[in-house]
Amino acid sequence: MDEMFHHTMVNSMIPRSDLQAIIEYKHQMKVIQLNLQRWTRYYEVGVEEQLWSIEVKEKLSIKTSDEKQYAIYIQ
Repeated sequence: MDEMFHHTMVNSMIPRSDLQAIIEYKHQMKVIQLNLQRWTRYYEVGVEEQLWSIEVKEKLSIKTSDEKQYAIYIQ
């Protein structure tokens, strides 16, 4: 994503309003990635310390599996 962003910025004339929107979306994507990393770590600690119920473990396993399949699909 960063290479595409840089290429677009260098090789295109983008209106200021569009550039601002691109920067805001890029920021939002990074915030989402950081939140995912944080909650993944919370989950891992909860599993290690056996703080999570079986239902939570199963739901997160299914969600993680779906996300991995989606990531493979979009690549």
